[in-house]
Amino acid sequence: MPKVNLDELEHAAIIVEDGDGEAKALVSRESGMIHLLNDEYMDEEAPLPSDTEGNDRYVVVPPAGTLGIGDQLVFRFASAHLAGDQATVRELFDADDADGFERLLEERGAIEDWERFRKEQTETALRRWCDEHGLQVA
Repeated sequence: MPKVNLDELEHAAIIVEDGDGEAKALVSRESGMIHLLNDEYMDEEAPLPSDTEGNDRYVVVPPAGTLGIGDQLVFRFASAHLAGDQATVRELFDADDADGFERLLEERGAIEDWERFRKEQTETALRRWCDEHGLQVA
């Protein structure tokens, strides 16, 4: 079973999410290598193979949100750990103010809780996705 690097998989899912349909990432079932392509970036170390359409040797990496590790992860954290600040968190994300979210975490003394929550939830989601697609985590 090929081994997939979780950090690289998370990065690929985020690029696909941020790419608004223009970014694509695939994982080779044979090697575990992640191939990434978008309009602005082509990975020269792992170029996208030309024979990927309808080919079961590759698994398409979904957007981060589909895996539950996008913005909804922040909202789940806010619901569980920042209950009185849920509206503020929503406003910060609607305004695309990630720095504001960091400041709020700092003000509430929740940075470590957020980092632990994000790491655990992300790892769980990525491991589940790998298991569902016959990929082993490195």
